[in-house]
Amino acid sequence: MSTQTQEHLGPYRLIGKIGEGGMGVVHLGLDGAGREVAVKVLHPHVAADLKARDRLLREVETMRRVRSRYVAEVIDAELTGGRPYVVTRFAAGRTLEDTVLSEGPLEAREVIELARGLCQALVDVHAAGVIHRDLKPSNVMLVGGAPLVIDFGIAHLVDASRLTQSGMFVGTPGYLAPEIIRGSLITQAADVHALASTVFFAATGMPPFGTGTFEAVCFNTLEGRAHIDKAPAWLQGWLSGALQVDPAARPGARELLRLAEALDPAGRPRKATRLSERTLTMDIVSDLLPPVEYAPRSADQPPHAPTLHADRPAEHRPPPPPAQPFDLRRFLHGSGFVGVLMLVTLVALTVLMPVIVGLVAAALSLGLRAADHYFAESRPTLSRAALVAVGHLLLSLAFGIAAATALHVAGRLSTSHAESLAAGAFTLGLFVLPGAGAARRMASGLLARLLPGRSATVVTVAVMGPVALTSVIVALLQLL
Repeated sequence: MSTQTQEHLGPYRLIGKIGEGGMGVVHLGLDGAGREVAVKVLHPHVAADLKARDRLLREVETMRRVRSRYVAEVIDAELTGGRPYVVTRFAAGRTLEDTVLSEGPLEAREVIELARGLCQALVDVHAAGVIHRDLKPSNVMLVGGAPLVIDFGIAHLVDASRLTQSGMFVGTPGYLAPEIIRGSLITQAADVHALASTVFFAATGMPPFGTGTFEAVCFNTLEGRAHIDKAPAWLQGWLSGALQVDPAARPGARELLRLAEALDPAGRPRKATRLSERTLTMDIVSDLLPPVEYAPRSADQPPHAPTLHADRPAEHRPPPPPAQPFDLRRFLHGSGFVGVLMLVTLVALTVLMPVIVGLVAAALSLGLRAADHYFAESRPTLSRAALVAVGHLLLSLAFGIAAATALHVAGRLSTSHAESLAAGAFTLGLFVLPGAGAARRMASGLLARLLPGRSATVVTVAVMGPVALTSVIVALLQLL
């Protein structure tokens, strides 16, 4: 509708169309006092759908629970008439998507302001027991440089049942968390993942998981193959933690806000470490996808903020982000603890059946190494990888023999018991000695994908805990 063809909807005068989505059309309107508001009206064919009306009702109920300067609040709604609509605060500005695509990536100080504002928005949203579920650049307005989260059209309450059919999801690939694509339990951690993806776009001008076909973007998201190395070096550690595949491994909104407040582009370089083991950079398939093009920045763009493109790597690779501090509580609630329980069980079973389980452990270690080699970004030669694998097997074997010999010489174990213990130490060495990182990395990735949510992890721990304890007790009894 143009500004010349005005009409009324309830007490509001509509003066122009400002946007449109799958659910309806958003108009700029005036209330009875002449104040500007945003009026979202359902499409006629959508309004006739009872499920669509139910979603609109949920949107109103959801947004009315949120109180934040960074979230567009609901002012009014009419859901029973012939043209259902919702009225929200109007913010004069452009979406983050429009801004970046037309002007290029934001400057460092703008990225930090965006990250802090969005984190505060999530803190306020989650405090109301709400999951937005569709946070993305087109759902963030920039008003005076500050972000404003809009469009809760597919948001839902934490305790509410899902409206999507089994095997389906609603949202925009590229900014959806892996658990949404997978159809797993959706928690507030999904918003943290989307927030980091949105900030990545603002800082680089490209989505974190590439562009291209729907299937390619979803695959990269499920595999955790974010192009983190394209982001500024000072931002990479912050992004790495929030883009974890495992929801339980991501920081909460409040913790992410605390980390965002510490972001400093001019800070001292930190000690370089690896990127998180479960947050990988894009593989060669993703690099072949078409890049996101955007208009170049103005001539006054600072020289330290180069424009990056998906099809051209940066001239100098920035140092990897610093390692995140160890969090015991998060570890116990994550898939890593399940891996420890499995390793304990495997070692105990090796003590009970040295030959059979020892061979199985060696085969498992080699299989994980082969898989890690296949999916690695920069693969060493096959001969070198094979040499490393054989060397690590010999190191593990030497570790087992040394441990058993020491106890046997001390007179604490018989020869047969020493041999069983040697086999157990050998299995342990396969996964903990220096050089076992490839096997651990692949095992962690597999567990993160098999146990996508905290509920699945808790159930698995409840099963594996008694199994591991029983195996250890039986193994100890045999050695006594």
